[in-house]
Amino acid sequence: MDWIEALTLGIVQGVTEFLPVSSDGHLKITQEAFGWWTGKPRVGADDLFFDVMLHVGTVAAILIRFQAVIRTGAKGLLGSKTVPPEYRRTGVVRVGLLVTVATAPLVPYALVFKKLIEKAFEGLVPTGLGFFATAVVLLVTLRLARPDEGGKGPGETTWVDALLIGLAQLLAPLPGVSRSGLTVAVALTRGMSRSWAVGFSLLLAVPAIMGATVFELRHVRPSMLTADQLTRTVAAAAVAGVIGYGAILWLIKVVRAGHLWYFSVYLIVLTLIVLALAVSSASKGSTHARPSQALDRTLRLGAAGPRVAECPARARQPLDRPHAISTRAGRSRTGQTAPRHVCAARLVLGRPLARGS
Repeated sequence: MDWIEALTLGIVQGVTEFLPVSSDGHLKITQEAFGWWTGKPRVGADDLFFDVMLHVGTVAAILIRFQAVIRTGAKGLLGSKTVPPEYRRTGVVRVGLLVTVATAPLVPYALVFKKLIEKAFEGLVPTGLGFFATAVVLLVTLRLARPDEGGKGPGETTWVDALLIGLAQLLAPLPGVSRSGLTVAVALTRGMSRSWAVGFSLLLAVPAIMGATVFELRHVRPSMLTADQLTRTVAAAAVAGVIGYGAILWLIKVVRAGHLWYFSVYLIVLTLIVLALAVSSASKGSTHARPSQALDRTLRLGAAGPRVAECPARARQPLDRPHAISTRAGRSRTGQTAPRHVCAARLVLGRPLARGS
């Protein structure tokens, strides 16, 4: 991975992590594009440390954006009476419990279905379908969400609300499915205010991303990391964090304006493009497969002589180094006796060519 690819992936991660468009899906497409461009496609295990650190960069954006809220909540948790009522110990503990209830389903889900989730990233078709599913959810939210800013706040949010939002988050590891899109959508349909829906979604992102980071870092081998790789990774993570900060501000503005469904239009267009590319790639792959099958049949089903597959191993070696046979039977120009099985191999390849000349 060079600097251009690293920084591009950092930009993509920062823009898409918090917007309801699926960062994993966009990273998948970007990586596929670079693989096609460079001729070196990446596999799931490539640059694991890099991918993990990109998410750490976006978590840093959340902590920086809400640092004032975090400080006030910490003061209230320690018993300060100078903070607003909603930031006092009871309110902070309640929010913490809501986040715990919403995050709890992720633990058994990740342990049981992790391998299946990884397989879903093989190919573009699952990613395209994930984009479409997210678009449908956003459109449905348009019909079910409250038309105004009023709604539940932290004090009115129930444990059932938190659990349903957490269950929606279970679909986030699938390619093309947006974690922020699903959690905000469910929060709005449960009657939560727009500001609190975004805030709660971002709160859930911190334990979800950090938990996944700790889980994946176990598979990273520090001995395989070079100084150049570390430098590119830190730079890309910083880019993801800076741009992610701006994406948070954009998400808050969009949700407050009631324009969350705008992203569904983009996702539907993106779905059509991704599926078209997948179909085109599959058709090209099948076309390229036919000539090799035909060549295989020609070698095995020649008009004369036994099939090549039946010859001993030495019979196939002369195909890489053609023998020059003189008019004197069984003797080569080098004076060596030609093996009897060479003629069998030459009858398959040589006689049809001679007839056509």
